[in-house]
Amino acid sequence: MTPAPAPHVLLDSRRVLVCVGTGGVGKTTISAALGLSAARRGRRVLVLTIDPAKRLADALGIRELGNEPQTLPRDVLDRLGVPPEGELSAMMLDMKRTFDDLVERFAESPEARDRILGNPIYQHVSDALAGSAEYSAMEKVYELAEQKDFDLIVLDTPPSQHALDFLEAPERLLGFLDSRVVQLLLHPAFAAGRMGFRLFQRGAQRVLRTLEKVSGVGFLQDISEFLLAFEGMSEGFRDRAHRVQALLFGPETAFLLAAGPARESVRHAESFLERLESGRAGVAGIVVNRMHLWPDAGLEPGDGADAAALEKLAEAFALSEGAGFDARAAAEATRAALRGYAALVERDAENVAPLRERARASGYFWRCVPLLDRDVHDLDGLAHVASLVLGEAERETP
Repeated sequence: MTPAPAPHVLLDSRRVLVCVGTGGVGKTTISAALGLSAARRGRRVLVLTIDPAKRLADALGIRELGNEPQTLPRDVLDRLGVPPEGELSAMMLDMKRTFDDLVERFAESPEARDRILGNPIYQHVSDALAGSAEYSAMEKVYELAEQKDFDLIVLDTPPSQHALDFLEAPERLLGFLDSRVVQLLLHPAFAAGRMGFRLFQRGAQRVLRTLEKVSGVGFLQDISEFLLAFEGMSEGFRDRAHRVQALLFGPETAFLLAAGPARESVRHAESFLERLESGRAGVAGIVVNRMHLWPDAGLEPGDGADAAALEKLAEAFALSEGAGFDARAAAEATRAALRGYAALVERDAENVAPLRERARASGYFWRCVPLLDRDVHDLDGLAHVASLVLGEAERETP
């Protein structure tokens, strides 16, 4: 078994880092923190989110993200310790716009492009066509990677049960383009002869004409024009899907799984991990966020609970608070809080144990980020999270 690279090695050596996980585990925060860490190491970094929520913009102090990269101001980067050669940018993917850009790229002519983009059939099906939403996410990553404006792209995936659909999107698009139905409809003779719906049997014609009457639109004409215009682009889409697939599963891309310590979150993480591994994705590590952990080299669960320790604590309260303070009650309350926190530490450690063993067996790096006293909404908070994820000393659970 060859151990996976540590986080700082990934930030220095990879072109794409994909963060996956269910909602509510702080995945967006971890993605942004890793981006900031890479920028502080002198890399030009883009953090790209396909989550429509605005958590990434809030964390980076940007009012609103769009479909174009926004770079943090130089004075802000200087304050955060980013060297002159480092940059940190962010953007939120517009999936429909990205797929439209593909049409513009592969259309045979401006006229064909306009026919497609203005076609009612395309406008209604482009979001669903062969998984175009997930495919467009990886297409945008591929496009940005090819432009080489950034040394590293950190992809923050959506917090849903379909968050890993983009793994299969290139394959599904290829399957769609190579399917018997599409090959029949897009056969060169169809375009060359402009015979339109002579390819359809009379029964199919009657069904489509009925749909046309019911819908009140020129359904037959629209779908005919759509297929005729798309015929010239299919090879371009096919080649591009192969390239996207090569990037997604190639050595320049690594996957990072984010999870929470709750039992249900761990189960979801294990399911994610199985799908990543079965899909040949290059899993590098697992980060469990918001863990109840004891401070570094600090109090252990059994310490401070005996009678002698309780008396010493009461004496300390009495000295610091004065004679009118109920030092004994304060010491008892402190011991109860300590025991309660110890139970949470033990529970979290027990919950994540199977996932941790799996990480060790597979050679993935493992990090635990403690539950912080407040949510991360700014760059200083991101820097703190990054130090926890990239710290040289691995955070250990009891």
